[in-house]
Amino acid sequence: MENIELNENSIELTSEIKEYLLETSKWSKFMAIAGFVGLGILAVLGFLMLIGLSVFDNFYQGAPIGGMGLIYIVMAVVYYFPNSYLYRFATMIKQGLQSEDEMSLTNGFLNLKKVFKFMGVLTIVILSIYALILLIAIPAFLFFIPRHV
Repeated sequence: MENIELNENSIELTSEIKEYLLETSKWSKFMAIAGFVGLGILAVLGFLMLIGLSVFDNFYQGAPIGGMGLIYIVMAVVYYFPNSYLYRFATMIKQGLQSEDEMSLTNGFLNLKKVFKFMGVLTIVILSIYALILLIAIPAFLFFIPRHV
């Protein structure tokens, strides 16, 4: 194999770029904190539905209240990760720009990459589930449709 010499190209962060990144980190931090508050509310509602409302099962006559509570809790756990990555992005970018620390900037962008990768994989999973449901639902609908002879 031949040796490839890599030249390290340096990109200078202009004051305009730094300003954009600082503003982005502020909005990212706001969105992450709002996400954590939403996750907390979702988890509390999930636990209330799972535990608290199971007492009232007789009133709901078999409605899957506990199952919905479990779904809320799972959703809260799943969405914790992208919120966590977004918060780390915001704090590391701000820290890296203020202290001019390249490693913090790199870790900040690594966390931003993790946000998009996580959300992309989650989107693929959800779209696959939708496709699977359609592949099952359409033939089932056609099979059970009443036929007039």
